[in-house]
Amino acid sequence: VLMKPGPLSPEERCIMERHPEIGCQIVAHIDFLQDALPVIRHHHEHWDGSAYPYGLQQEDIPLLARIFSVVDAFDAQANVRPYNTSPSIQKALASIQAHRGTWFDPRAVDAFVEMLADLASAHKIDGVFA
Repeated sequence: VLMKPGPLSPEERCIMERHPEIGCQIVAHIDFLQDALPVIRHHHEHWDGSAYPYGLQQEDIPLLARIFSVVDAFDAQANVRPYNTSPSIQKALASIQAHRGTWFDPRAVDAFVEMLADLASAHKIDGVFA
């Protein structure tokens, strides 16, 4: 389902929205991954409470899950995927910033943008993160 090139059917969307819990079940028995379970479980929650699996919002979403959600969304939009055949770092960054305060924790977005700008500056990359 995650590799389907087109829109998901309602049934496929239901399956896809179960992947955080399925991921937790897969790694739940691995001792050294116990601290990662909240990140796995909640990385698709939105800051405004509009997402899944539990509709958590703002500070109720574990901090590391809020941070990871920004990175995960950026990665999905900046790289080739079946549903994203023309990735763009600029578009991915613009999308993250457009959802600051709705899907994403504003502080996580600000820190991510600052980190990318610092990386671009350190590597003398012009225009990528402008």
